[in-house]
Amino acid sequence: MEEFIKNSRSYAIAVWIFIPIVTIIFEWIWPPYISNLLDTSTSYVLRNLLLFLLLGLVINAVFKKFVPRYKRGKMLVVGLLWLIFFLVFDMTFRYYVLNLNLEVILQDYNLFAGGLRGLILLVMFFGPLLMVRTHIGDPNLFEMPLGKMATIGLLPSSLKISYYRRKGAEIGQGVTIGPLSILDCKKIVIGDHAEIGMANMIRANEFTLGRYSKLGMLVIIDTHKVLIGEEVTIQEQVYIGGLKTDKSIIEIGDLSMIFAQSVINPTHPIKIGKRVGIGGSNFLFTHGTWQPVLEGFPVAFGPITIEDGVWFPWRVFVLPNVHIGKEATIGAGSVINRDVPARSLAAGVPAKVLRRDDEYIKKLTDKEKRDILKDMLIEFVGYLRIEDWKVSDPILENDYAKTSFRTPRGPSSKQDNHVIFMFEDRSELWDIVREKSFVITLFPIDSERAKNLEQAGSWWFDLANSTWGGTRTKVSLVVNGWLSRYGHWMKYSS
Repeated sequence: MEEFIKNSRSYAIAVWIFIPIVTIIFEWIWPPYISNLLDTSTSYVLRNLLLFLLLGLVINAVFKKFVPRYKRGKMLVVGLLWLIFFLVFDMTFRYYVLNLNLEVILQDYNLFAGGLRGLILLVMFFGPLLMVRTHIGDPNLFEMPLGKMATIGLLPSSLKISYYRRKGAEIGQGVTIGPLSILDCKKIVIGDHAEIGMANMIRANEFTLGRYSKLGMLVIIDTHKVLIGEEVTIQEQVYIGGLKTDKSIIEIGDLSMIFAQSVINPTHPIKIGKRVGIGGSNFLFTHGTWQPVLEGFPVAFGPITIEDGVWFPWRVFVLPNVHIGKEATIGAGSVINRDVPARSLAAGVPAKVLRRDDEYIKKLTDKEKRDILKDMLIEFVGYLRIEDWKVSDPILENDYAKTSFRTPRGPSSKQDNHVIFMFEDRSELWDIVREKSFVITLFPIDSERAKNLEQAGSWWFDLANSTWGGTRTKVSLVVNGWLSRYGHWMKYSS
C-alpha cells in the first residue's frame, strides 16, 4: 500500500485538505479580533504575510512528519494541482462567504501590482517540491546550488549582497550580483565595482574577485580556491572546475581576460599572469587520466603556469606540467604539451617554437610608433562617426595628433571633448591641453602632472607604463577600450 502511495502521489495530493481548514480558521478569526485594531493597509499586508508564513509552516510540518517519502521531481505535478485547488477554493470562499468583489479578488493575486495573495500561490506550487521528505540520497534542494539559485539567487542584487555580508563576506562598494547568481563559498572577498553577471554559480572554499573585474553570464566555477585580480574579465559560458584536491587553486592576474566557452581544469594549480588573453574555446587541463594506471596506462597530474602578457587565440589546448614564458604567443588550434619560452611564437599539434624574441617581435623606431598612433587616431575617428558621435577631422603633426568630439547624448554632448596623442614631453605641447581632454602619451607621466589633469576634469593614458587615470565614465572607458584593441591593456590607477 505504501509503495502505491509513493508512486501515485495520491497521499501528497490528499493532504491538501489541511490548507482550506487553516485558511478558513484564519480568515474567520482575523476580522473581529485583529482587523479592527489596525488601519486598512496595515491589516491587508499583515494578514496576507501571516497567512503565507502559516501555510508554509503547515506544509512543512505535514510533509516532514506524516507524508511518505517521494522523489522531488514527482512533486511538481502535486504543486500544480495544489495551485489549481487553492485558486478554486479561495475565490469561491472569498466571493460567496466573505462577499468580496471579484475584481478585488483577482487583483490580490497579481504580485506585480502589489497583490500579496500571490505569495500564497507560490507556496502552493513550490511547497510540495521544497518541503517533501525524500529518499536517502535524494539531495536537499536548499543545500544544492540549483536550490539556492531558485531562492537566494532570485533576490535583488542589494539584498543578495546584504545576505552575503551577514554571512561574513567582504564585499566592496558598487558591486552587482546578477539574477540567479549565487556564491556558495566559505570565504568571499569582492573588490569595489566588481560585476557578477546573470546565472553564475560559484562554489569554492575561498573566492576573491578584484575591483572592476567582471564575470559574464553563465560562468560556473567549482574548485577549492579562486583568486581573481583587478580588472579581469571572464566572458560568458566559461567553466572553471573539475577534480578537486588541496592543490586545486586558480590565480588570474590583473587585466587578464578569458573569452567565451573556455574550460579550465585546476585539479592542480593554474597560475595566469597579468594582461594574459585566453581566447575563446580554450582548454587548460592539469590532469589527464581515464584508463587504469596500475595496468600501465599513462596518468598525468601537474600545474600550468602562464606568465604575464601571453596570448592564446581560439581553440588552444594546454596539457599538465606546462610553463609558458612571458609575452609568448600561441597559434590558434595548437596543443601545448611542453614548455614555451618567453617572447616566442609557438604553434602546431603538438606545438613547436617557430620564432624567438627578435625574430618574432619587431623593434619599432620612434617614427614608426608615432605613425602607428596617428593611424590609431584616424581609425578611432571613423569608429566614433559610425556610432553617431560628432567628431572633427584629426590633426596630425610631428609632435602630436588630436581631434575633438561630442557624444550623441549625455554630459559629453554639451561641450567639446578632446583626444590628444602626445609624442614628446614639452611644455608648449601641454599648452594645447584644454578642459575635458583625453591625453595619451608615449612617455611616462609623473604623478603631479597626472593629478593636475584629473583635478582639471581631464584624463591621462600613460602608454609607457600601461596605466591610466581620471574619472571612470562611459567615454573614458570607450577610449581605454580602443587602446586595448591594439593590445595596450591599461591599469586604472586613480
